[in-house]
Amino acid sequence: MEINKYDVNGQVCPLRTQTGNLCPQLCVSDVSLCPVGYGDDSCSEGQRLCIDGSCSEDCGDVPSRMNPCGCKFQYPPEQARDLVPCAAFPEVTIKRYNAKDAGQAIDFCSDQFNVTGTAPQWGEWNGDQDLPEDAEANNGRRFWAGTPCCPTAPKYRYTYNEPLWIGVFSCVGAEALVLLIWIAYKYVREIPVRHMRRSEAGFTTASAGVGAAINEKIDNDSKEKSAIGHSSASSDTGSKTPKAESVDSSDESALQIKGFKNDPLGWVGFASLILISLGWIVWMGFWTGDYYGTMGEEASLAHYNSTLLEETMIPIWVFSVTWFVTCCTFLWRIRNFFRIECLPSEGTYVQIERELKEVKMASSSSMIVKFAKRAEEGFVRLIRANVHVQTCPIERTPQTNLRYFNYMCTRYVFNESSRQYGPYQFDMGTTHSQLRSHMDGLSNQEAAHRLELVGPNFISVHVPSYPLAFILEMSQFFYLYQLMVMWLYYFWAYYTIGVIDTSIILLSAIVKVVVRVRSELRVKRMAEHSEPCAILREGKWQELSTIDLVPGDTFRVSVGMHVPCDAVILGGNIVVDESSLTGEPLPIRKFPIRDDHGVHDQHGAGKINTLFAGTSVSQAQSVTASDGTVSEAIGLCLNTGTQTDKGQLVQNILFPQPISFIFNEQLRLVFTILIIYAIIVFALAMVFYQTKPSAAWFYAMFSSSQLISPLLPASLVMGQSVASTRLKKKQIYCVDLPRIIMAGKVQVFCFDKTGTLTKEGLEFYGGLCARNTGADVESWAFDTFIDTFKGLPELMRTAAATCHAVAEVEGGLMIGNPVDIEMFRTTQCEISKTPTPGALDTVVVPEENIKLDIVKRFEFLHSRASMSVAVRDPRDGHVHVFVKGSFEKIKEHLNSTTVPNNYLAKANGMARQGGYVLAVGHRDLGDIDISEMEHWSRDDMENGSELVGFIVFKNMLKPDTPAAIAKLKEGSTRTVMITGDTALTGVFISKSAGLMSEPSVVYLGDLNKSGELYWVDVDKDEEVGQSEINKVISGNAGYDVELAMTGKAFNYLADMEQIQPYVLYTRVFARMLPTDKVRCIQLHMEHAIVGFCGDGGNDLGGLRAAHVGLALSEAEASIVSPFSAGDRSINSCVELLIQGRSALATSFANYLYLILYGQTMTFLKIFSFYFSNTASSNTWIWVDAFINTLMSVCVAFSAPAKKLSKYRPTARILGPQMMATALGTVFINFAFLAGAFGWLYQKQWFRCNEFDSGSTDISKWWLLADNYEAFVLAIVCLFQFVNNAMVVNFGYHYRRRWYYNYPLIFFWAVYVAIVSIVLLAEPNWLGCRFRMNCGSKSVLADNYDIHPSFYIEDYNNVIGHNIIPNGSRYQLWVLCVGNMCATVLWQVVVALYPVHSLARKKRPLRRLQVKL
Repeated sequence: MEINKYDVNGQVCPLRTQTGNLCPQLCVSDVSLCPVGYGDDSCSEGQRLCIDGSCSEDCGDVPSRMNPCGCKFQYPPEQARDLVPCAAFPEVTIKRYNAKDAGQAIDFCSDQFNVTGTAPQWGEWNGDQDLPEDAEANNGRRFWAGTPCCPTAPKYRYTYNEPLWIGVFSCVGAEALVLLIWIAYKYVREIPVRHMRRSEAGFTTASAGVGAAINEKIDNDSKEKSAIGHSSASSDTGSKTPKAESVDSSDESALQIKGFKNDPLGWVGFASLILISLGWIVWMGFWTGDYYGTMGEEASLAHYNSTLLEETMIPIWVFSVTWFVTCCTFLWRIRNFFRIECLPSEGTYVQIERELKEVKMASSSSMIVKFAKRAEEGFVRLIRANVHVQTCPIERTPQTNLRYFNYMCTRYVFNESSRQYGPYQFDMGTTHSQLRSHMDGLSNQEAAHRLELVGPNFISVHVPSYPLAFILEMSQFFYLYQLMVMWLYYFWAYYTIGVIDTSIILLSAIVKVVVRVRSELRVKRMAEHSEPCAILREGKWQELSTIDLVPGDTFRVSVGMHVPCDAVILGGNIVVDESSLTGEPLPIRKFPIRDDHGVHDQHGAGKINTLFAGTSVSQAQSVTASDGTVSEAIGLCLNTGTQTDKGQLVQNILFPQPISFIFNEQLRLVFTILIIYAIIVFALAMVFYQTKPSAAWFYAMFSSSQLISPLLPASLVMGQSVASTRLKKKQIYCVDLPRIIMAGKVQVFCFDKTGTLTKEGLEFYGGLCARNTGADVESWAFDTFIDTFKGLPELMRTAAATCHAVAEVEGGLMIGNPVDIEMFRTTQCEISKTPTPGALDTVVVPEENIKLDIVKRFEFLHSRASMSVAVRDPRDGHVHVFVKGSFEKIKEHLNSTTVPNNYLAKANGMARQGGYVLAVGHRDLGDIDISEMEHWSRDDMENGSELVGFIVFKNMLKPDTPAAIAKLKEGSTRTVMITGDTALTGVFISKSAGLMSEPSVVYLGDLNKSGELYWVDVDKDEEVGQSEINKVISGNAGYDVELAMTGKAFNYLADMEQIQPYVLYTRVFARMLPTDKVRCIQLHMEHAIVGFCGDGGNDLGGLRAAHVGLALSEAEASIVSPFSAGDRSINSCVELLIQGRSALATSFANYLYLILYGQTMTFLKIFSFYFSNTASSNTWIWVDAFINTLMSVCVAFSAPAKKLSKYRPTARILGPQMMATALGTVFINFAFLAGAFGWLYQKQWFRCNEFDSGSTDISKWWLLADNYEAFVLAIVCLFQFVNNAMVVNFGYHYRRRWYYNYPLIFFWAVYVAIVSIVLLAEPNWLGCRFRMNCGSKSVLADNYDIHPSFYIEDYNNVIGHNIIPNGSRYQLWVLCVGNMCATVLWQVVVALYPVHSLARKKRPLRRLQVKL
């Protein structure tokens, strides 16, 4: 359709009267041929007219290219070279002006300014000329030039003989030559290595072979005195030499190691790569600066032609992006590319490659997502982006000259025999006797040798400086994308937005760097520790540093010491604080290993005999034996550095495996879709934008970049950061921000019982004693229940006073098992600070003024669920054995004749009432010599005991537990108990806390003596058939029933691979060991997003394993789990889920806002391309710098809901709710935008005043908003930009209602008011700044009687304004408000509430169905 041809009635548009600089430029061969007043006589006295049309005293410095008579030709034709311009004619008014008829303007201006004769247009060199006689005599010539008389200048081209290009080609050619020479040289040098690789010789992974080979060397040195593979005396030092082996780790076995060495030619190649990379940056900087004329005049490098400059910048930018993307992709391999590959044993560097195995937290079942995931994984494998690459220098030990390197804080030693590298570890033995054989310590020579093998006992954590960390952060791909896009902004006169966006990007990167470096510095402070330490060397105590400790060293344990290694206690009584490592709130008493052949398992039963690195010693006491010998507090070093539990923890923190969440998986697909969409938009821009191709390319790139906003990554974590701050105010501390949004999807929350659901301590409830009432078995019976301690028989009181491992530290603080502490306090006895010689502890009974000596003790073992002591009574000299523990376990050690028939019934009955039931057994050994018991095993001492009775405690619920559990269940979160307590107690607490309802039928699973699984009704104590259980696990029970199972039953089903059907139907898992807890949580994680809440200690494994671990610990910076709560209340679980759901919803809202911003921006750009116009520069600045940035920040401030909704927020970016919001809003916005133009084309004041790019100066792109089309387009899109934030602000299930987001409401109202003022008010300063509803000053004065006092650049269109009539403005405003209302209604009615709720009921998504 031809522009401005017909009005709304179909009539031909009349030609209008036009005022402006409409006269072409008159060019003459001599300035004397100019009309009077437009030659030299137009200049002041002493000045003359220069070739650029200006007046000056000296025109010598004006370059010829400034002559308008050249018509911007790089090489004007010969006929135009001697032409000079007359002074420019002033503005004229031409009636019925036709911009396309050059003759009209020439005739009018000739008459108006007395141009005598006739002059042809520029280029009509042979045209007839009617000149004055004197001019003809002087061969005078005159031509009309300028717009519209000048023809299109030919496209400028480089000759490429310019010095600049010769220099560039020389540099690029030299770099290409260097690379080709290096590649050929490298290929030849590496031929032997490739042959070896094909034969797999010399190319191995880091494996377990290294230790075995070095072990052979050590054993060979000691063959003369000992058998190989066992601790032996060294032939030269006399010290004990243990068997050694390397760590067998699956992660380490996956390491691929290649050797490299430097080469002089490689240095040249690498230096050239750095120089050429810097050269590209400088090169782009030159062209960008030339755009602004920083090197003289604009476009001086491109023959002063801006189009050629733009066309030059495009391939330079594309090549630069390709270059830097390639460098970024292979960043960690580049340096070794310029080294010669060799055998790892010969190189000076090794390149270690470790495959990163993504931990999937939840996956999408969508076929599209799975396909995209497979495609992404294939591409990642192709470029090996899933491999972590690190280059380490090879070093040598000073004494043995062994080759080694340090990787992930661990020393890897080279084995000459197996030609492999691997971490070294010593095996001190597995039995107590083997460990105690190392008490004499090491020789200095042996210690030095081991130090070279395992390295110093110091975890050196490298934390980059802030500048280096910033550089590494900016080397990531998305930052590269952002900065390269910003470079286009700077080049194309969009530097204002470039500066703002760059500032935001840099600020985001700086914040991330500061947070990460500070976190790493905290880890560094935790990991790097050294202090003086007494170490036994050469049979003497030497004051050395903990850095010098090696496996096999014996060291002295002192009060206040930070345990420097994992060690086994060889002597003394030690109390340690493990809260920094495990979160255990109370200090723990540790004991030396026995001198027997028992097996030591430091993570199992031997934990009570093990000191762990990173813990602190609260008390260390020497023990005096009966023979007077003193056993001081000493330990045997087992592991150092990263081989310790603390070292492994540090490694997990510093080198975590990447985590994949369904959110991240779909986000990748969304980015792929956006990239494809951006390519389509790019193509549309190139097609629609009917100007020079270079300008179209830049606009197309801007459109694409705004579709994939550079601010998107920062906005996605904004909700998490705000949630973390809110959690901190609630005393919930987070050390892993991405886990916050995972908390928003928790479906199952598991709890420990004691200290978590219940109070920390137990309360004494009473005792039930048994006695022999006759001669046969049936005569053993229980007495009545006694609820006071003093009412219990003396034997029971003595057992309570002595059968424990309670210790008292300075300040009177009692430490030990909470049950033991409560039991001992109840006795009102005291622990003597100076035990009787030969006694482990001495208990003072004040009332009877006697001292009971504990002469032997077997500590509590989880595997046996019992402990025992031997106590000497000074009154008769008899030694009494007391055994205490789980009533199920104790029964196995009792003399069966002393066990009443109703033993289990009584115990279970009290357990059902929430009692913590401990059984007590007793043996009277008589007056025996204690030395006879020295080598007794636990079974020797405990078996055959007679039942004393039960001691009963009650673990009371925390007051807020039932309410918190109810809130979780209201939030559709299943609650599960995983406890080490008895099943019946667990069931009682579960019912009391609300995990299961009071009337629920509970079926308990356990194993009988034959090892067979059976189920029993807890209330009726009747066995239940498996068929009934099958109904429960299939969901067809038909009544309220819950399952519970013991650890035995759990492990039985798990080992038989039959546990899965039971997992989500079992409410209580009882008698679970710490390893069982981890296994149980992992089984739940196969079905759902799982949270786990515990109070440290035995819960450590579960806290680490769960998707969301919450430690009830007072330590703010807990490293045990992602979250820790200082108030030790499970209300923290509720708050965490509330904040997690809010953060997840807010992250999605921010993501959606920026996607809608990109879509709206795309529509604005496509319409602009179609109409060959654009919004004003101030409009772009306002949108990008203020609306987009501020509204995105405000969205993140949506307050969380007050309580948990029964629904969880979606984690699917491509889910129905998100798609409904996005597609609905986009469609509505597009419909109203198209409707606005339909409305515009029906207006009489618009038709015949349409924007005609052919009648305006298209080079003034910043003035292409001076028309009605651009005004309507910008004003509608501005309302959409502002309202998009309001659309995503709705949703009160997880966040508070929209009007509680005060910052967003404030800025929304301000922005809507500003846009409304621009649209509705008469021409004013604000509207004129945006080039909306305004015009040139002369037009405003002549037509609207408005006389602005502020500067307005003349409008770049024929009518000189874009003021919409008053009534039409209100119509357009109503349309825009209707647009906002429609999108809001769509979001509220369809995407979120009534329609969405109905669709959810009619077509529910496939979700995990669990009983709450």
